[in-house]
Formats: sequence, structure tokens, C-alpha cells
Amino acid sequence: MVRVKFRNSKHEIRNRTSAGVLSILLLLVSFATLVRAQDVHATARVDSNKVTIGDWLQLRIEIEHPSNVTVTIPSLADSLEGMEIVKRDSEIVKQNGSTILRAMTFTITSFDSGTHVIPPLTIHYSSVGDTTKRVVETSPVPIFVRGIAVDTSKEIRDIKAPQSVPMTFADVLPYIVGVVLLAGLVWLFFYIRKKRKLGERIIPETPPRPPHEVALEALRSLESEKLWQRGKVKEYHSSLTDIIRTYIERRFKVMAMESTSDEILHSLRLSIRSNDVYEKLKEMLLCADLVKFAKYQPDANDHEASLADAFAFVEATWKEYAEPAKQMEGAEVKP
Repeated sequence: MVRVKFRNSKHEIRNRTSAGVLSILLLLVSFATLVRAQDVHATARVDSNKVTIGDWLQLRIEIEHPSNVTVTIPSLADSLEGMEIVKRDSEIVKQNGSTILRAMTFTITSFDSGTHVIPPLTIHYSSVGDTTKRVVETSPVPIFVRGIAVDTSKEIRDIKAPQSVPMTFADVLPYIVGVVLLAGLVWLFFYIRKKRKLGERIIPETPPRPPHEVALEALRSLESEKLWQRGKVKEYHSSLTDIIRTYIERRFKVMAMESTSDEILHSLRLSIRSNDVYEKLKEMLLCADLVKFAKYQPDANDHEASLADAFAFVEATWKEYAEPAKQMEGAEVKP
């Protein structure tokens, strides 16, 4: 009998020990699960739980979680149990060490009086290296919306008419610009129409340069080419006379390009005041004719003298032409 009792006691001790170990393991698993669930915190709050119908209030949702946790935030519908979302601000994310704080702000309102409850927001999350999906929820947020008290004992009045806002220059400016543009288009239409009827160019031509400027520029270019120094004597004197003939046509209105040297000199005999200038032009044209038609070979002094005579002719005749014009302008100004 003693042996049986001892064996029974021994078996009972073993059963009690196994039950205790199992209880401890269950407690550890429950504690670990609780700790994991507490790693993610989610809160929802409003700046006021009592508002008047139509007023705006801020709903702020904050989620705090470790950096190794992935959080999935569901999108909110435009209406929340009698409340409407007016505005959604961008999400703000702040990290403090190994903890991340996500904050979202919504502007909400309600046009129905009474008590409304913003339902809990379900947030799914999982840890890195752990495929288990967990859930945390925000607490429901009650909001009391009160209506506007109406005193029925008083007379009902009409709604006030909209108040007029004073007009500023910025309001009128677009109309002014539009009128100016319209007037410009109308003027342009009639301007083009008139020009076409008269057969004139719509865009005026650029006035030609004065003949003496063109001639002096061409003479300087010819001098820099150094044709006669390179053995091109005939080309040098032909170019020189062409420049002077073109100048004479524009300056004196004489068909110099199609005339002989004698015809040119005869036409200009009365137009050139200075006899010295006339003689220099004559010597230059005669030298060029000898080179072109008699195969005359002038020396270096003759080449330089012809170019100098051409410069002197243009400068002298331009001054003779410009001075009388200035004197006429001055005489018109006098009373």
C-alpha cells in the first residue's frame, strides 16, 4: 500500500509540474503578443467635440510605430457618419530615433445637427522579417453638432441682399487692356486696307544710306584689298571708277554707269563748284581709261594719286551738297 501511494504522489507531482510550465509558456506568448501590439499606437482626436452646424473643425490622426514596421493607412471616404471632409492636408512624417510619427489632418464639417461618431480607423501593419499581419484601431470620436436657435416669437425677415464690393484698378485693368487691343486690331485692319488700295508697301522700306557714306566705305575696302600691289592693275582702276560712277549717279542724278568719261565730265561741269575738284576727277578718269583701253602701266604714285583724288572728290562734293541744304533749313526756321 505504501508503494502505491508513493507512486501516485510521484505521478501527481509530474502532472502539476507540466501544468505549471504550460501556464508559464502561455503567459509568455500572451505577453509577447501584447508587447508587439503596443509597438504601434494610433490616435484620432478633434479640436472640439461641440460645434455649431456648418462650422469647420480639425480631425487629426497620429500613428506612432518603430522604423522596422510597415504601416498601411486606409483612405478616408468623403463622408464620415454624418460628417463631410472639406480639406485633406498632406501627411507629415517625423522620425525620432527608431520611432516614426505619421500625422494626417482633415478639415471636417456637418450640416446635420445631432450626435455623430467618427468610426474607428483600422490600420494594418507588419514587422520586417515577420509575415504576420496585425491590426490596430483608433478610438471612435463622438461629435455633438448643435443647430442654430431660432426665435419664433420674432418677425421673420427677408435675407439680406449681397453687399457690393468696391471695384479696384486691378478689376478694371483686364477690360482696359482688352479695349486697347481691340482698338489696335481695328486700326491695323484699316491701315493694311488703305496701303493695299494705294499699292504701297505695308512695312515701309528702310531709307537708303547716304551715297557719300556708301562710296567712302567702298573706297576704304578697295584700299585694303591692295589689288595693284598684287599686279591686278586693271581690276583696281575698274573698281575705282565703278565706285565713283555709282556715287555720281546717286549724288548728281547722272547716268554715269552708261556714259563715257567725257560725257560725265561734261554733265558735271556746272555742278562742281571747285575747279580743283573737277580737275582731280578728270585726272582719275583719264588714268583709268588709259589703263583699261591703252594698256597703260602707271607707277605706284599714280595708283595712290587716283585713290586720293577719288576720296577728295566724294568728300568735297558731299560737303557742297550738304551745306546749302542746312542753310535752307536754317532760313525756314527764321521768322
